[in-house]
Amino acid sequence: MEPRQAESETKGEGDKATEKSRQTEVEGLTSLYEGNTNRELSKGLSPKDTQEEGCSSCNLDSSGGFQKPIHGHALLLLLLLAGGADTFHICAFNTQRLTLSKVAREPVLDTLVQILARCDITVLQEVVDSTGSAIPLLLRELNRFDDSGPYRFLSSHLLGRGTYKEKYVYIYRSHRAQVLDSYVYDDQNDLFAREPFVCRFSLPSKVLPSLVLVPLHTTPKAVETELNALYHVFLDASQRWQSEDVILLGDFNADCASLTKKRLDDLVLRTQAGFHWAIPDGVDTTVRASTHCTYDRIVLHGEHLQSMLRGAAAFDFPQSLGLTEEEALNISDHYPVEVELSCAVHGAQTLSLAALLPSLLLLLSPQLGLVA
Repeated sequence: MEPRQAESETKGEGDKATEKSRQTEVEGLTSLYEGNTNRELSKGLSPKDTQEEGCSSCNLDSSGGFQKPIHGHALLLLLLLAGGADTFHICAFNTQRLTLSKVAREPVLDTLVQILARCDITVLQEVVDSTGSAIPLLLRELNRFDDSGPYRFLSSHLLGRGTYKEKYVYIYRSHRAQVLDSYVYDDQNDLFAREPFVCRFSLPSKVLPSLVLVPLHTTPKAVETELNALYHVFLDASQRWQSEDVILLGDFNADCASLTKKRLDDLVLRTQAGFHWAIPDGVDTTVRASTHCTYDRIVLHGEHLQSMLRGAAAFDFPQSLGLTEEEALNISDHYPVEVELSCAVHGAQTLSLAALLPSLLLLLSPQLGLVA
């Protein structure tokens, strides 16, 4: 049993990759580069490796020669268009009894890395590793995987009433978010099997410069009790940091045999105004084809936060990564759930491509050889 200790924030190792290359890594990096180039462009960033050093404003034409530099005003318009698409992804994932031996299995490690690389902040649940080595190993491979990092992590101590204990672990991109404060909720009445590990992060947004995350993995035996108690955790965190913008997220077990529809609708988080259940009822968050349950949830509170919401979904990683059900179950029996937030400046006029296209074409016409 691991003693209760202060939460630790540890930076992933930055050592060079070993000389022994893995075929799965090579194939994964090849496909990921293409996908991430598109993703980075959608965020308003330039793919660093697509241009010659010392010619950052040049573009290759179809013959392999360099075109003239793009006009400065046209480049500004392009940046404005791309900047409006800047987004921030927050995810929650029940990793189903994550241990060092599980992470050390290459197919599991590779898949976890690909899942985590999609998110700016991920809250892992069911981390049962008592050695303290599983997450550093995972982070090391994640930081080697592509250029979306660097990543860091923040872990609670092991939480639980008996011999079975779990950790909550935040994994986040340190150039996109920073930990401002954190604490384990003081569960004086012992209402939670694993009391929430609450964290306040900075965000790259003028709309919402900071955000509070409250993760919870309920026990199926007391789902209703724990979810009603979660409202009090929300109040505690909101008062502590004077913030109404809070995300409640995790494996709530809030469906099927664990919680009937009527009991779900009677929850304080359902009857109290101001809470938006971003992952709605009916979304399957389970891997097994034989089940269809919305166990995993993300709930948003706060006008600023809710105004930034662009989308929410369960990530069907078996389908996306080409895994059989058996292979996927080696990773987890849950899908990750996620929300996409817009980081656009509040109050700024939205720039549409249709509105700017005529001006953009006019400015680019000399470079493109267009004539009136």
